[in-house]
Amino acid sequence: MVFIYKRVLLVGATSGIGLAMANRLVEEGAKVIAVGRRQERLDEFVKKHGADRASGIKFDVSDHAGLDAFVQKYGGPPSLVFICSYRN
Repeated sequence: MVFIYKRVLLVGATSGIGLAMANRLVEEGAKVIAVGRRQERLDEFVKKHGADRASGIKFDVSDHAGLDAFVQKYGGPPSLVFICSYRN
């Protein structure tokens, strides 16, 4: 797989398809900023891949009041943003 983006912000990266995608993107050479609600899982992700290739940010996307500020801070170019999370 050829992946052109070198910096990826991935929301929902602590389990399931989001975690699988985050792992794959790191393997393909991207720096992944993993976002999720579970700090311990974010820490495990960073430990697995190293701080030079992965970072973790605890954030709940249902926090609508803080969402704009979050995107302004972390979603700037050159990056690609994936959202692999949905919660009722």
